[in-house]
Amino acid sequence: MSAPPDVRRAGAHEIEAAADILTDAFVDEDGLNWWLKQGAEKTRARRRFFDRAVRDGVNPKREIWLAPGEAGAAIWCPPGVVAFDLTPLRQLLLMPLLLRVAGLQGMGRAFALGEELARHHPPMPHAHLVFLGVRTNAQGQGVGSAILKRTLAEVDGQGVAAYLEATMPRNVALYLRHGFEVTHEFDVAGAGPHVWTMTRAARVYS
Repeated sequence: MSAPPDVRRAGAHEIEAAADILTDAFVDEDGLNWWLKQGAEKTRARRRFFDRAVRDGVNPKREIWLAPGEAGAAIWCPPGVVAFDLTPLRQLLLMPLLLRVAGLQGMGRAFALGEELARHHPPMPHAHLVFLGVRTNAQGQGVGSAILKRTLAEVDGQGVAAYLEATMPRNVALYLRHGFEVTHEFDVAGAGPHVWTMTRAARVYS
């Protein structure tokens, strides 16, 4: 299976660029906006969240990918790696950050969302697309598709399924075009976002 060569794994010196891309890309994403601070604090809260996510907020075994010109970025967790391993100790260590970016109410919402998402993870081995974002000024130019083609080629090479969660209809449409299927839909309690969980079956090429 051929894949565009320009989309690449980010080097250690490029993770800050990934945080910047995702901060811009997720400005209107329903899931994050439900629990992160809004108003005057919205951009700062989102940047702090992604700064931590690319460093160690998402499991340190994650893989970060960048599109050419730093137009887009993605974070994948390989099979067997839990994106947000929220053990009691982990939750305690994250409390200061969550209070800063979400406040008490938002922190409760974040944990509720995390628990709901964890319940829907498929049991079979899978790679998890945790975040995929394209800068607002580069959307609609095929950047997201290029990232998916490149990274799904890696997943196919491992012979496992791919899995993700989406909260925006336009993103669902993109993933459907790349072989994902909707496996569940649900609304998060407390007027939370509508969530689609999507799975792409393992593909083996001879």
